[in-house]
Amino acid sequence: MARLYQVPHHAFMWLLLAVLMATLPHLMRAPGWMMVVVPVLLCWRFLVQRGRLRMPGKIIRATLMVVAVLATLYSYGTLLGPEAGVALLVVAFALKTLEMFRLRDAYVVIILACFVLATTFLFNRDPLTTVYVGVVLVLVMAALVGINHAQSGASSWGHLRLGGALVLQALPLMMVLFVLVPRFPPLWNMQLNPERARTGMSDSMAPGEISNLSRSAEPAFRVEFEGEVPPPALRYWRGLTYSWFDGRRWSQAAPQHTARLEYVRFPDEATPPWYASLLSARGEPEWRYRVIMERTGRQWLYALSVPFTDKSGVGVARDKRLVSRFEIDSTFDYRVESYRFPVAVEGLEEWERQLNVSLPSSGNLRTRRLAEQWHQEAGSDRAFIDRLLRWFNEEPFFYTLEPPLLAEDTVDDFIFRSRRGFCEHYSSAFAFMLRAAGIPARIVAGYQGGELNRLGNHLMVRQYDAHVWVEAWLPAQGWVEFDPTAAVAPSRVEFGLDQALSDFGEQAGGFGANLRRNPLFSRLSHMTDYMDFVWSKWVLGYNQDSQFEILSRLLGQVNPQRIAVALVLAGGGVVLLVLGWVLWRSRTPGLSWWQKEHGRMLRLLNNRGVPLTQGTSPQGMVDAVAVSYPSAARLLQDWQRCYEHMAYRRPGQDPELLRRQLVLLRRKAAVAMRGAPRLMDKEA
Repeated sequence: MARLYQVPHHAFMWLLLAVLMATLPHLMRAPGWMMVVVPVLLCWRFLVQRGRLRMPGKIIRATLMVVAVLATLYSYGTLLGPEAGVALLVVAFALKTLEMFRLRDAYVVIILACFVLATTFLFNRDPLTTVYVGVVLVLVMAALVGINHAQSGASSWGHLRLGGALVLQALPLMMVLFVLVPRFPPLWNMQLNPERARTGMSDSMAPGEISNLSRSAEPAFRVEFEGEVPPPALRYWRGLTYSWFDGRRWSQAAPQHTARLEYVRFPDEATPPWYASLLSARGEPEWRYRVIMERTGRQWLYALSVPFTDKSGVGVARDKRLVSRFEIDSTFDYRVESYRFPVAVEGLEEWERQLNVSLPSSGNLRTRRLAEQWHQEAGSDRAFIDRLLRWFNEEPFFYTLEPPLLAEDTVDDFIFRSRRGFCEHYSSAFAFMLRAAGIPARIVAGYQGGELNRLGNHLMVRQYDAHVWVEAWLPAQGWVEFDPTAAVAPSRVEFGLDQALSDFGEQAGGFGANLRRNPLFSRLSHMTDYMDFVWSKWVLGYNQDSQFEILSRLLGQVNPQRIAVALVLAGGGVVLLVLGWVLWRSRTPGLSWWQKEHGRMLRLLNNRGVPLTQGTSPQGMVDAVAVSYPSAARLLQDWQRCYEHMAYRRPGQDPELLRRQLVLLRRKAAVAMRGAPRLMDKEA
């Protein structure tokens, strides 16, 4: 027996299109088999609707589901977690369409479509994704309207318009709830696949790794300053320090010192001595700013030295960098105050000194001997450092994104043979020579520079701004920053990576860099960046702190009672506005003057005892009056002719004259009927 499909055809088409578009963002990041299976399942359901194929039986559907589970397990190694879970949900969602023939099944698919759309924001939350989700939601609503208004006679485009209207009507209430509903921290910290989520700086560095990162134009973070933006030479955004060197790779610390060096003081914890000395010595902050950082999957944050923040869950480490308690798995914003300390405000403990002067027991002998010789000749640490910087500046060193491979003794091979490198090559060689001379030194990793967007007066720092420099300990000044790359390529600090490479005859980033240099593309890029900045600041960055700040301005004192009252008033106001708009849209169209005249005559006759309905024509009025008030029938006939002239007047006829005649005849008819008894009364 053939099945009777209960889902209307037009509603089915909107729903199938919504299912396809809801799964597309997930298919773009899914394994290859999903990119084939899901469209095939949807095509199968479409051909069933067209009568070309049959619905699969329960055994086939169950087999397909088991295969999907096994394939997901094979691709992700697990069925748990957001990526594997969403992948399995998308396949099950597509399979559900193969058993959709009752209205109940269509409602289930509609609910699943809304849920699948919501999971899109687990992986991407930019404005374009939000607009895309809104468009697909309109399609889902069009399908829902089509199912419930199947007998209304409206076209499929009419259902789409009504679906869009429903979504638009919900937007004001959504905005009220977004602003006023209390925001609580998550009950758990959901982690994406670490291999896919981690971006930006790593916790260690080897030659060539920073130059690879500098090929990416992906945004790292945005910064909004209170007041003037610092000049490029002061935009050193520190995120990590590398104090341990094994001969090729720099990392944060040796295992025996990791716990002490990576100790972080969070706002809700006791104050250690090194942090207390910083607090007591700081004066007025040099810079106040807000950082909106992209997802990195790591815990370190970026700020100008020396940073302080009262952001919950963010602390200051011993090496003067900011660290989050949790990995940054979504857009994260924090406010910072940065200070400069012209003199040393803390001592250097012996274990810290030993860590930052230690070198491998062997290797790079030529560099060691050169550093020891020059340090003896210089007579002081600062004079030795100045000589090294002059040497990098005057000797034929080259700044390049394509450095040659180095031999086992990387520093010797770089200094005495290749002399071609990126910032990590120069910082590694510089720090090595300082340590060889007995000066404590460490490498600082982060970003340098940033492009000023004048639309929002904020800085955009991208991955190609990745940079490393060196800190050296000078007894009178403490940790002092030096940038050997700036000695080789000064334009890198002042004008950015593109200009520095062009000074050495290179172009950065190929086609992407050429686009960045195009004025039209640059303006367009600034506009899109400004949109992203506003979105990140007011939507993605809207957290407990920003909500409390806004509610304090709106409500004064923030407490549950005031929030509840604000919710009721604002929500009720929005509902009333939407309801009023709907009623206004559904009102009867305005009547013309002659239509109003018809209503006046109708009321007059009803008041005189002539029973007439709203749809009675002028001729019907004349006939009724001829029966009840024969003496007034002639006046009604004259009124009828004048009315028809008014309603169907030809060009050249004066409407004002006709209007006056109508009013006069109606009044005469009223007088005539007032003085004459009804014919039915006489007969009675």
